[in-house]
Amino acid sequence: MAKESATKPRCPYLCPMCALYEAQEVVQEGIRQCVPAEVRDHLDRAAREVVLALRAFLEKGLETIVDEPKPGLRRKPQKVKVE
Repeated sequence: MAKESATKPRCPYLCPMCALYEAQEVVQEGIRQCVPAEVRDHLDRAAREVVLALRAFLEKGLETIVDEPKPGLRRKPQKVKVE
């Protein structure tokens, strides 16, 4: 741990975001040590596929929103009978 702190400067303010970032790095390093490289490669590819699928889903939703006219924005002229 002393070796890491010598190479990376720590946040002097000890803000929560920096603490979360450092915790994430520690967890990822633990996973790298425990999980074989082949499994990590498969997980990385699967995560990439999930991100690509989510991107396609969002793009399709945005296209639908932009292409469809919104109902009720244009009013038709009404005939009023005056006596």
